[in-house]
Order: sequence, then structure tokens, then C-alpha cells
Amino acid sequence: MLWLIVFSALFVPSSYAQTDTLTVRGKIENLTVRLYRQAPEITVARVNILQSNQEIVRVAQLQPDGRFELKMPLVYPLEECYVTYANVVMPFLGEKGTVEITLNGDSLTKSEVPIRFGGAHAATNNRHAHFYVAFNKWLKANPEKPIKAATGFHFWEKVAQERDRKIDFYRTSQTVKDTLLDKWVISSLNDAAKARFYNYLSQEKQKLALAISASTELDTSRFFTFAKADSYRQFTNYALATTPNFPESSLPVNTLARLILQYVPNISTADSLKLVGYVQGETAKMRELRWLSNLFNQKEDTLRLIAAFELYTRKFGAAHSAKELDYLNAVFYAENTNNFTLKNTTLWYNHLRPGIKNPYYVRSLDELHHIANLDSALIRATEPKMTNATLNNPLEVVSGVLLTNNTSSSDETLLWDQLKRKFKGKNVYFIFWTNDELGRNALAEANALRALLPEKNIAFVYLAEHKISTEVWMEAIIKSKSRGWHIKLDEAQNDYFAAIWDIDHAPYCVLIDANGKFIKRDAPLPSDREEWDKIWDKVLR
Repeated sequence: MLWLIVFSALFVPSSYAQTDTLTVRGKIENLTVRLYRQAPEITVARVNILQSNQEIVRVAQLQPDGRFELKMPLVYPLEECYVTYANVVMPFLGEKGTVEITLNGDSLTKSEVPIRFGGAHAATNNRHAHFYVAFNKWLKANPEKPIKAATGFHFWEKVAQERDRKIDFYRTSQTVKDTLLDKWVISSLNDAAKARFYNYLSQEKQKLALAISASTELDTSRFFTFAKADSYRQFTNYALATTPNFPESSLPVNTLARLILQYVPNISTADSLKLVGYVQGETAKMRELRWLSNLFNQKEDTLRLIAAFELYTRKFGAAHSAKELDYLNAVFYAENTNNFTLKNTTLWYNHLRPGIKNPYYVRSLDELHHIANLDSALIRATEPKMTNATLNNPLEVVSGVLLTNNTSSSDETLLWDQLKRKFKGKNVYFIFWTNDELGRNALAEANALRALLPEKNIAFVYLAEHKISTEVWMEAIIKSKSRGWHIKLDEAQNDYFAAIWDIDHAPYCVLIDANGKFIKRDAPLPSDREEWDKIWDKVLR
């Protein structure tokens, strides 16, 4: 499931590699007052190849006459984006320049393709829109058959057959030759097949057979689609699941010496020369290993973080090609941004960035680090203020986002009683979340749900599991900007809530009424609109 990063004007640090800019402008024709109230904005989304489970979104508010304009940064020269308005979701190709989009308000529910493209690649985008609708209709009538295979080799054979079936449909449906459309559709189908294949290998813990390695190689062309992003994501999961650990859990002497030279200050000239010798391959004696350890300890916190990356790249370098390792090294940053503080991830970013060879991985890495740093000033300002934040006097870091410093108590029931008293007279939607992809998704999706519910009717309270560090928890809340009350549980409170709420998975939601009585344990997640439709009346009355 994708979660969203929505932001507008950007501060660009000097180290940030400049991206191209796509301008999307257009108009909703025949925009009625009712339609404007139902859908007052239009969104465009794309993904980053290092973190494809997150969409990067730009939002444009409609003008009274239906016109809109937004700007989207692009990493690749040609990228697939998705435009969403009301019930219409449609992919299109974007590049540096302008894409024009026109939607007919009268046809949103009547026409299969109520959208027209102009500007860059207009003909290709319009042809793809018609193919996209026809393809999904054909696929519904001619669904894929479940694949059963004992080995990765046989699974790939069947996945490739399914891919070819879809390519055949595309080719027979086209009446006009369009080279760019061919590349778009066929590369997407190829990458979707690779994603499915790598997912199978991950689930089955099977290694890639050498005989089909060329067919399943990652596409490093300058053409970027959502399917390509997913194929890279599934390859990452495959690498993490199947790459064996190195027998040694420590760094070789030459690497350790290189890192000490790089990160430990004020080393004497004589010691520097000795370290250079180790870097060049000289052997260290036992007493010199103790000396190296003492130097390491001078910057232990920094060097332990750097060593974690060096061990990672050593492990994956032994099992994967240089081209694959280049990507895996870049994705190390993305895989760890949610589990470490901004200070730590910045250290990794500065260390690994110079070694990345693919320029689009570098630009993608820069983009993610840039996004992570957007709230750095707010994070620094928040840290010293957290001490005095209480349930009755929370710290409002941005409008509607309230942090509480949860003081541990010997009575684990106290917090639950305090919360029911605090919100007496109002329904409360509790979200218990963990610091993983699903938990972060819930934070992001809760904002969209919060916007649909009157604040006078219901409060949102977010309870973070005890395992997340206070620093990472605080940064996660500031980055997500999920409106409501935020509390980090201690271990005893965590166990207590798990027992009284019957928590058996996370994220997990609970609804209580104005009297503190349960409306529903295991309530719908923020994204589950179908289940929310069933309980609107109970929540809003």
C-alpha cells in the first residue's frame, strides 16, 4: 500500500541535485457548485525509485472557473505520473515542460475516458488513456490464472507467458504506430512480471537461477514507471530475504583504518601514516588492533553507524553484481529513514552518496534526503519543549498536531482513565501504531479521514507502541503531521492496552463513545472507507 508525501514550496540545500520540473495545468469544464464542493482539488502523484511505497504528491486547488496549475519535480527525464480528480484516476507521461489536462465535469461518471491531454506527449497520453481503460476491462473479462510452480525457473516461465498474453492484447488493440507508447506499455508489463517473480523468490526464499538472470535483470534505462519502481522494490525484498550473512561480523582492518582516517579528528602524522599503510594492505599485529580499537572509540557513536553500512555493502557486494549493489547501497538510506533520527540518517547520506554511480539513484537519494530535512528546523525546536508537554497542556507542533510527554506510572491503568476523562462528551478514534510501513501508512491515511469528520464530533488519539524511541516517534509525528493527540506508551501501558482492547495486530483502531464505552474494538483502519460507511451514523450522531 502506498502512503503519501504531500508538500508545496521547497527549500533546496546547496548539496541537493536539482531536479527537472513538470508543470501540470488544465481545467475542469462544466464545473458545478456541487462538484466543486465534492472535489475542490486535483492531485498528481509519482514515486521515487528508492522508496516506491510512498507517493510524492502535488495538490492544486481548483479556481472558481475550474482552472488549476501545479508543479512536480522529476528525477528521470521521462516519468509516469498519475492524475486523480473525483472518481478519475489516470496515468500519463511527464517530462520537463508542460502537460495540459482537461476533464469534463458532466462526463466524469458517464464517459469511460472523460479526460484529454495536451502539451508534452499529448498524442501518446491520449492513446494510453484509451488503452488503459480497454486493458482493465479486458483483464476483468480475461483474468490471470493462479500460478503454481515448484521452482523459480518454472514460475518465471509462467509469468513470462502471462506477460506475453498482455503484450499480445496491446499489440492487437493498437491501430496507430506509436513508438513511445510501445515502450511505455511493454516496459511496464515486463517490469510487472519481474516484480511478481522477485516477490515469489522472496516468499519462497529461492535464489535466482543463472539461466534466467539476463531475462530478469533490472531495467536501468532513463524511462521510469510505477511498474519499474515496484520491480526494484521487489528486488530489494528478494535481496534482503535471500542474501546470506557474512561469516565475519566485523570489518577488515583496511576498511576500519579508512573509516578512522575519515571520521576521527586530530590524528597525529605518525598515526595517519600507519593507518594509510593498513588501508594499502599492510597487516596489523595484535597490539595494533588494540590501538585501532582505542582510535575507534574516540568517535564510537559515529563509527558504529558507518560500520553498519560498510558491513551491509560488504554482505550484498559478495552476492550481487556491481550494478545491483549500486542500487542496494542507495536504498540502504531509504530502508532506514523510519528507524533512525534525522541526525543519524544524515550521517549515512553524507557517507554513502559519493559512492553511488548511477546518476538517477543519486538524484533519487537527494530527493528523499531533501524531503526528510524539510521539517528539520521544527524537529530541533520541538525537542527541548517536550519535557513540559502533558495531556492537559500538550505541545502543538503544527496546527492540530498535539504531542504529549507520557510520564510512566506504576499504575498502567491510569492513562486509559485519564484519556476517557479528557475526552468525555466526545467520541474518540484511537489508532495504535507500530513504527513500520503499515504503521506509517496509518498515520498518513488518518489525515484524509480526519478531514472528512467534524472535529466537534470526534477526537483522534494516536498511541505509539513502546518499542519506538522517543526521538524517532517525535520525528515521525512531525513528518506525518497527523492531526490529533499523540502519546508514546511505555511497556506496561502497551501490555495493558493490548489486553483491554484485544490487540492482536497493528495498526489497530478502537472507537469509544462520549461516555467512554466501546463503539467498536478492532475498528476500521483510516483507509477502510467501505467499513467506515457502515458506522458513520454511530460516529456522527
